[in-house]
Amino acid sequence: YESTDQHGNWLECVKSRKQPISPIEIGHRACSTCLLHHITMKLGRKIYWDPVKERFKNDDEANSMLSRSQRWPYVIEA
Repeated sequence: YESTDQHGNWLECVKSRKQPISPIEIGHRACSTCLLHHITMKLGRKIYWDPVKERFKNDDEANSMLSRSQRWPYVIEA
C-alpha cells in the first residue's frame, strides 16, 4: 500500500497492528546507522561494528554509548 508519511504510518500501525510500509528490519538498520555515526563523531575515531551481535568489536567505551540511564517513570524493568 502507499503512505506519504512514514512516521505517521508507523504510529498508525502500532495502533492497528498492520505491517508498516517499511519492513521493521529496514527501519531498525536505518536507525542504527545514524546512531553509530553519532557515536563515531563523538569518539573521533574509527569503530568496528558487529551487526550480528549489535555491539562494537573490542571497544568498551563505544559499547557504553549504546544505551543511557533511564528516568523515572519511563523505566523498563528487566
